[in-house]
Amino acid sequence: MTDKPSGPLGNSDHVYADYNATTPISNCVKKSILEVLSKQVLNASSLHRKGQEARKILYDARDNIRSIIGIPSNKEIVFTSGATEANNLVMRGITGFQHVISAIEHPSILNSARNPHIIPVNQEGIVDLLELEKILSKLEGSKVMVSVMMANNETGVVQPVKEIAEMVHKFGAICHTDAAQSVGKIEVNMEDLGVDLLTLSAHKFGGIAGSGVLIFDKNLIIKPIIIGGGQEKGLRGGTENIVAIAGLSAALKNIPNLLSKADEIKELRDQLECELLNLASEIKIFGKNSKRLPNTSFVYMPRVKSDVQLMNFDLHNIAVSNGSACSSGKVEPSYVLLAMGATKEQAQCSIRISIGPQTKPLDIKKIVDCWYDIYKKNTLYM
Repeated sequence: MTDKPSGPLGNSDHVYADYNATTPISNCVKKSILEVLSKQVLNASSLHRKGQEARKILYDARDNIRSIIGIPSNKEIVFTSGATEANNLVMRGITGFQHVISAIEHPSILNSARNPHIIPVNQEGIVDLLELEKILSKLEGSKVMVSVMMANNETGVVQPVKEIAEMVHKFGAICHTDAAQSVGKIEVNMEDLGVDLLTLSAHKFGGIAGSGVLIFDKNLIIKPIIIGGGQEKGLRGGTENIVAIAGLSAALKNIPNLLSKADEIKELRDQLECELLNLASEIKIFGKNSKRLPNTSFVYMPRVKSDVQLMNFDLHNIAVSNGSACSSGKVEPSYVLLAMGATKEQAQCSIRISIGPQTKPLDIKKIVDCWYDIYKKNTLYM
């Protein structure tokens, strides 16, 4: 008797379409973690040989980040517990700046920024560059920090970060981008983007949760928000999570492999959207006409609340999301869709389908069939 083929979660019957919440842990990451755990002693601050072994893991991880993310020599790297902490370090650790952020930023930016000036987005989810220029012009002469995410976690819409950074620098301001959703899905090169600060998170590209990175210009003065023994150049107290960082480092090495599959993933995503649009004329795919991550679809099902959809998908062993995983447990309209001009009903009745390298054509068929089954049961007899 042969074993059934295993899916990304070890179950051949389960369809995982929530990659933007977290990605399945890569095999190379599992191997790296087991090797590191075998060392048993993992405190990089210790001066003895075992401490030096742990410290080398940190050095190697930094080298991998520099080469794979394209980090200029004038940038520094600090390890954090994830993108949320990194974003808080940007917003809370760099003082004296006025904050300018987009209306669709991750809650870790929206809720940590101080009295921010909000840049609106258009109906396709793209930051309004004319409005950004007006804000910067009004604030000229002040210390200003602009934060615009590279790709939105809900819609997958990719922002013109390079153009934004050029405009920001023209006005003497500094620019941060949260690239957590972009790394491993599209090309991310910090030097090419021209930003001053960049955030990433390991579990968005095959690593494990609990490891993130903030990359920043060495000339910036940052005050730690976690006070401890002076680890991470005094910017982040507490013994480093060597296991998670080793996993991040291994996941980074696998990024070229992930990017090589982007076209194939986009074909499956486009097939999904085409079939859904053929099933119901009332549906809407948000950001469809914008440059998007190749794996992401945010789909509106008329008159069917997202929580009803999620429960039905889950009953059919299909994992999707109603948007940001950080808002789990909350049945609220998507603020991202509202910022894009969607109605409250649309914002309450949309789900995010985010696929990945392990998604197969049969998975797409299962998602489409399930979506239409939910649609028929809940709308055709209203």
